[in-house]
Amino acid sequence: MVREREEDLWQALARAGEPVASEEDYEHGYSREVRQDLRRCLAFRVGDELYGLSIDVLSEITKPLPTTPVPRAADFVLGIGNVRGVVIPVVDLARRLRLSPRPVGPRSRVLIVRSENDYYGLLVDEVRDVVPIPPEVFEPPPGALAGGRASFIAALARVGNDIMVVLDLPSLLEPRDFVARAVGSRVRV
Repeated sequence: MVREREEDLWQALARAGEPVASEEDYEHGYSREVRQDLRRCLAFRVGDELYGLSIDVLSEITKPLPTTPVPRAADFVLGIGNVRGVVIPVVDLARRLRLSPRPVGPRSRVLIVRSENDYYGLLVDEVRDVVPIPPEVFEPPPGALAGGRASFIAALARVGNDIMVVLDLPSLLEPRDFVARAVGSRVRV
């Protein structure tokens, strides 16, 4: 068991691109330079895709919470929920990203995020890890991506064998999108 944990740590360090020093290196005066420019992102899954958000916007992670539906809200708004006395809108991120929503499962979580001084809940299928990402790994979204979903993408980053889609929170949580466009029905936005 200890051996497995040891190997996981070495693999994690290798994935992060950090140099690993041995005892011999320390005996010979090895000094490890720590990168200060790494961007830390929370990696999570929505459907089969890997997404990320800067941890700077993350307030907390919680289990799915009860919500109250809001009349005339867009179809991706699950409703409003209460987090320690603060009422926040809760968004089904799969629907917002125009993916097929999955039923809430044991690994589902709500990310409480802050955008422009307001708090929101984002329902995701699974939270993975906080990943340090060097700035040179980020790439702009390809120009071939078109449509509404493309505006939600801030960047792409390779994380291990996966491509992580880093979301642009302000465009994802654009307030005018939260109201259904047709009166009397819940219209997809």
